[in-house]
Amino acid sequence: MAPETGPSEVAGAVEREDPFALAKTASQDELEKLKLAEDVFELRYRRRKRSTKLAVASQALVGYVAFAGLLVNAYQSYANSQKQIRQQQLDAERWAKEFERAKAADKYRAFFETSVLATDPGNPDKRLVGYALLQEFVEDKDYNSKATLMLEESLLQELRTDTSASGLDDAHRNAVVAILTSLAQTSDCHALERPARSISKVARHNQQTHDLEEMTEVFGVYVRRVIGRAALVCPKLQDFKTVRAPIRDTLLKVPEVGGLKGKITPADANLKVVRVLIERCLHEVTVSSSSDCHEVFQHYDKFCATEAKDVAEEAAACREVHDAVGSMAVQVEKPAPPPDPTP
Repeated sequence: MAPETGPSEVAGAVEREDPFALAKTASQDELEKLKLAEDVFELRYRRRKRSTKLAVASQALVGYVAFAGLLVNAYQSYANSQKQIRQQQLDAERWAKEFERAKAADKYRAFFETSVLATDPGNPDKRLVGYALLQEFVEDKDYNSKATLMLEESLLQELRTDTSASGLDDAHRNAVVAILTSLAQTSDCHALERPARSISKVARHNQQTHDLEEMTEVFGVYVRRVIGRAALVCPKLQDFKTVRAPIRDTLLKVPEVGGLKGKITPADANLKVVRVLIERCLHEVTVSSSSDCHEVFQHYDKFCATEAKDVAEEAAACREVHDAVGSMAVQVEKPAPPPDPTP
């Protein structure tokens, strides 16, 4: 009869995984029961393992879905922001175009109203205001050609309607000064070439009227306004000479407009142009505190010092300009005379 064994010995053999001890201590019935118990535990373990995998997979799927939702929301937010930015750009461009259209319409309306003033046949004061207002359009690249053409034609019209026997009356003299001042109101040296060439129209008009005094006055205004402006804004002597050429050539053809007689040389013409400019400026600085004559001769003197010192036909004119710089400075700095104390 086999000795009885306790459950602790069987459990110890199982724990040690010792088949000989287990066969020695456990009966066949206990081994079958143990095998059934192991099968139950194995089945239970497999079931629990499947449940764990399913739970992990479910959690992972939920996480992936949540992350995908986050990406979708981020993309939607980005797409909405880009859409808003594009819409803002479109609105800004639309308003900018609308503003430019309104600005162009206002400018056109202002030019039309100014043209009405400048062409008023019965009111010289309105014409004078119109000529002055056209300065703004001469400086505008879109309206420069239109305003210049209008002023050139207005200049001839003022000369045609002048009924004085010799020279210009006060109204037409003021109109001529205003027209040529507006024509020269530009910071572009090359833009001054067209106003300078317009003196040829005045010369043709003079051939019909033979009014030398009138032509002399107009010539002086051309010298002061156009050549004076060129001396200020032209960067190089060659550019300045291009602007000066039509006015100087008029003097070469008709020396009488400068008080000269006989055939004159280009050097004589250059010198006379400078003397007319000096004469006009000296008169101007005595009656006006806002004259730019001092700056005109300073710039002209720079041309002479840097580019014209070796040019023979400019030598005499440049000496006059250099002397005029000091004269203008004295006139500008001269204090106003004290008031007369006598009643």
